Amino acid sequence: MKSSKLAPLSASVLACTVLIATAGCNTPAASKFAARDTTVEYYRVFDIKTDAAPQAVARAATEGINRNVKDAAIATPAGVEATELPGHFKMADPASAAPGTAVDKSPSCEGASWTAKAAPRVHGGDNLSMVACLFPYKNGYHLDMYAVFTKPEGGLLAWPRRLGGAILGTPEKFTETAMLDIVRSIRTSTKAQVSLVEAKPNLPGTPWMDGGDAPLAVTQTATGQ
Repeated sequence: MKSSKLAPLSASVLACTVLIATAGCNTPAASKFAARDTTVEYYRVFDIKTDAAPQAVARAATEGINRNVKDAAIATPAGVEATELPGHFKMADPASAAPGTAVDKSPSCEGASWTAKAAPRVHGGDNLSMVACLFPYKNGYHLDMYAVFTKPEGGLLAWPRRLGGAILGTPEKFTETAMLDIVRSIRTSTKAQVSLVEAKPNLPGTPWMDGGDAPLAVTQTATGQ
């Protein structure tokens, strides 16, 4: 008798599961399974004080990003002079573009003595874009870094994605490691004093002071910029 009473409930659960996979059930529980894409942004600014030559600082920054991003587009503009106050990258303004024109949302590194741009492909994330700018000023450098990516969440593949992230790593982990390794390389190679100026999301502790993790193995593509 118990099995006959449970049959309607089991059928309802099965029907809801099928609908979630297609159109979705109109219940609060079903909304938890809805698939969606989330945009994630990382923003880091470090103050770097060192007596090392500009070429040595730029070389250390390049070595740092190369630990994780193999095809970054590196630029070291000639004739860049140190400013009184630290420079800062400028975010693109979508409203400034003509209607129907694609906008490059990556920051502009005007005034930087070293820049790196890359679009590595990482497990668990799509359209990852990274930019790093080194701005010289009278007391040292500011290293501005920005990254943005989208990642799928929810849906019937939520748990398999979590399992894959635990084994293969997450885009958040890759982004944090790639950024910190630039700072670590500059600090160790030039004996620099490094302090965090600004971070989004929050960066607890001083992880740039340690040796860091081993470089992450990922499939890479260059930005071509």
